Amino acid sequence: MQNERLCRLRAARIAVHKNLARLEPEIARARARLAAIEAEMHAIEPQLWLQPRRYKPNPIFARGELPRLALAVLREAGEPLPIRVIAVRVLAAKGITLPEPAIRKRVRMRLRTMFVALDKRGVTVRVGEGNAARRGLAAGSYQHLDDGPLKQAGRL
Repeated sequence: MQNERLCRLRAARIAVHKNLARLEPEIARARARLAAIEAEMHAIEPQLWLQPRRYKPNPIFARGELPRLALAVLREAGEPLPIRVIAVRVLAAKGITLPEPAIRKRVRMRLRTMFVALDKRGVTVRVGEGNAARRGLAAGSYQHLDDGPLKQAGRL
């Protein structure tokens, strides 16, 4: 039974590699075309400033607010929490008590990328693997505050 699952996983891995091999040339062509277009624009007008790619702003959180709230949630909890729980508590702190699944997923994905950066800086740690993984503050980072910012606001 273990061998059958391993065989399926190997086949899936090969399929993903083939898909990546098929898509990489398309991405390279698109980047080359973009560079050619920008070069032609600069040939016409050398002083032209080209705006970088625009990213869609987050409609819920202001800049830097999500990491601040997530770390406050971890401090308030005093123990490592799953990202799902952190996402729900952060949204509740913003006044969104019944978020749609798409909003919860978007916040979870942003939290995951944020925690990877914080892990590299040594601020947070990952405890466990897979679905049982939890995120917590690094040793010495827990501040047991009786009146934390979220409790003062009445949101936790």
